This record gives sequence, C-alpha cells and structure tokens, in this order.
Amino acid sequence: MPRVAMRMVRGARAGEIITLADNQSVIMGRGSESNFRIPDPSISRRHCQIANTQRGLLIADLGSSNGTYVNGQRLATGWAALRPNDQVILGQNEVRVIGYEQQQQQGYPPQQGSHVSQQQPQQGSYAGQQQQMQQQQMQQQQMQQQQMQQQQMQQQQMQQQGGQAQSGRQQQQQGLEVDPNLIDGYQIQVKLGQGAFGSVYRALQISNNQIVALKTIKPQLVREPKDLKRFFREAETGRKLVHPNITQIFDAGECRGVHWIAMEFIDGSEISKLIDQFGRLDVGYALRVVIQIANALQHAADQGIVHRDIKPENIMITSQCVSKLVDFGLAKSFEQAGSSGLTAPGEGMGTLAYMPPEQLDNALNADQRSDIYSLGATLYHMLSGSRPFNEKTTRSFIMKILNKMPPPIRQVNPTVPQELSDIIERAMAKKPEDRYQQPGEMEAELTGVFNRMAAEFASRSQEG
Repeated sequence: MPRVAMRMVRGARAGEIITLADNQSVIMGRGSESNFRIPDPSISRRHCQIANTQRGLLIADLGSSNGTYVNGQRLATGWAALRPNDQVILGQNEVRVIGYEQQQQQGYPPQQGSHVSQQQPQQGSYAGQQQQMQQQQMQQQQMQQQQMQQQQMQQQQMQQQGGQAQSGRQQQQQGLEVDPNLIDGYQIQVKLGQGAFGSVYRALQISNNQIVALKTIKPQLVREPKDLKRFFREAETGRKLVHPNITQIFDAGECRGVHWIAMEFIDGSEISKLIDQFGRLDVGYALRVVIQIANALQHAADQGIVHRDIKPENIMITSQCVSKLVDFGLAKSFEQAGSSGLTAPGEGMGTLAYMPPEQLDNALNADQRSDIYSLGATLYHMLSGSRPFNEKTTRSFIMKILNKMPPPIRQVNPTVPQELSDIIERAMAKKPEDRYQQPGEMEAELTGVFNRMAAEFASRSQEG
C-alpha cells in the first residue's frame, strides 16, 4: 500500500522518521493522548493530526494554543493538503514531508492510527467509505458519552463526599495526613506540595463547586506573630492584585486552629520543574513566559507592591502557556514600608540565587528594580539550565552577587540572540540605577526581541 514518510528535522525528537500507511493518521502533541508524543512544553497536549488519505496527505490543527504552521502560514480550521518538502512547525519543532508513493482519488480523513503501525486498511466502495465514516461518528459519540458519564460520576462523588468524614483507610489512599473536612466550606482532596511556611492542598469549595488551592501554615509558625502576619500578608496583597498573570486570592481565615488561604488552582507546572526536566528551555518559550511575568510585575508596581522573591519556583505555566506569578508572602507595599514591622532593618529576605545586591543586607531597600534583577536572573536560569551563581558557601555566594557578573549567557547557550543577552545583563546590573527602571520597559524590549525572532523564523520558513 502507498506509504508516506516524514522526518523530524528540529526539536525534541529531531532525526526520527514518521511513516504512515494508507488510511492511517498520527496525532502529535506533548500529552499522553497523542500517539506521537513530543516532550516540548511549547506545544499543546493534542497539537495537530496528520492523515494519509485517499485524497493525499492532510493536516489539521487540533485547537492548539500556539497554532500549527505549514510553510510559514498558520492553519485555519479544517483539513489542509501537505506535499513533498512541505514544512510543518509545531512550537519549536519542525517536520518535513519526505514523500509518498502515489495519491489516490477522492477520500476521507482516516481513522486514527499509530505512526509505527503496519496494519493494512480495508478497501471498499463509496458505500463502504460512507459506512466507515458513520462508524467513526458513532465511535466519537460513544467516547463523548463516556466522558460525560465520567464527569457526572466525579461530580456525584464530590457531592457525596461534601460534609462527610472519610475513614482513615480512604485518607491513606489519597495521601492525606489531615481531615478532609478540616476547613469549613472546603473538601480537601489531595496534597499538592509543601514549602517553608506550610502545605498546599487541592480542595473543593462546596458553596460553588469550584476547585481551589488551599494553603495552610505550619502549626509551629502560628506561635510566632510575625510569621502569622507574613502568611496573611499574601492574602492581603493578592486581593489588591487582579491580573491574568498573578494567582488570584479568594479568601483567608482560621478554622479549628488552622490558618488558611484559598486561592486560584493552577493546572500546570512550576518553571523550576520544567528546567529540571528539560534542562535549558527554548528561547522563544522562555520569552513568552518572562514577558507575561514582566507585565504582572508592572501591574504590581503600579499598585505600590514589590514581590521580593521572583524565582523559577514562584512562576507557574499552564497547559495553555499562561504564566502565573505566585507566592506574595514576602511582598512589600510602599504604602506600609517600614511600618508593618515584618521586615527589620538589616534583614535580607528572598532567595539568595536570584537576590540583587541591595536586598542582601536590607530587604527594605527593595523596589521594583529589585524584582527586575530577580526576573533577569530567572531568565538566565531558564536559558542556561543553571543558576547565575552556584557557590558552595553563603559567603562566596554573597561575594559573587556583590562583585561579579555571571558568565555571559551566549557563552553558555549560543542560541540566545545578542540583544537578549544585553537585556539580561542590564536587568542584572549591580546598581539599581543601571537597570531598567520599570518592569514595563524590560517587557517592551523582550517583546521586541520575540517579535523579531518570530518574523525571522517565518521568513526562513517561506524561503525554505
């Protein structure tokens, strides 16, 4: 039977060959539901589908967040034809059509298959093709019905669990060390993580059937008034900041001796985990993330608020490539600067690896330019795969931050454009007056670099 061959020429699976027999297709994406999985955070879970049909080779975008491009043109809704030497772009990945044996006459999009499958499709008449399409539609309807039934069952289970105490065995199965009904009005479902201040859980807000992230403080910290005030300062700050790239705070309080904050649940991953998984991140992807965070920091600065702890662990990215700035527990309000008593003169706060010189010995000195430094250090980490400074002792760490610049980013990652290297260097200048003065200024220059890179890439794609 006629076969089609395509090659991954750039990206996470560069060099691999994809072959499709007649009437077979492949779904490409980063999720487990794709049968050609590409471990690249810049593409969607189900990004696009390529099908070898009787009309020839066809491609369709599956509603991806960043789009699918053929020869530099973004695909619209529906199927489009592919020909030998055509170039397909998925995020930072490139697929080239090598060729196929022959094209047959009119046909229809095939059933989904595997890129390694050798199964031969059945031959049939026009009536047989119509029957095949009807079978596909029935299969799709059955899948949709099953999904709806599963969702209904999940909702029923949540409602049944509301207000009911689970047994110790059920808690152990879910990995919970707390009573799921510990906080009135919330049903704790699973532990998401634990930090210096306490634990974070996924929970159901019973009043509106909404999934939230529930953050609690460690019991031993409750005895320290300063730690407790600092915990609730995150809630106070979050209520002031309503921005698509800042985690939304819903409520906060105390119940049965447990202090808690209910906030937006983010279905995504910390940038730090992506660095651990992939090493240095793609330049275009890193730019998309940091541009959004710079916009969020400008919004915070406009409200007189400085974050003071920008780092990869405090930036989350959703499956739709939306950046979210989290954890305003160390934030400072200019309106209350020095009056809250939470930060003592001479006290340094933040994370050392991303901390600017002026914040080392006195966190009260931090302003929006300090966040700009930390964002530059975070971008450096994303592009290099390592922190700007990696020292074994705190003393040597501090000396490097005060007196040395990190190795030039292009020396570590030659794919970084020189103008982006210049932006990072300016953001991480030792003196605040030598940096960008507002996050919006840095955002504008980063956006300019991103747009020029996109234009150059599109131009090369059309020439190729």
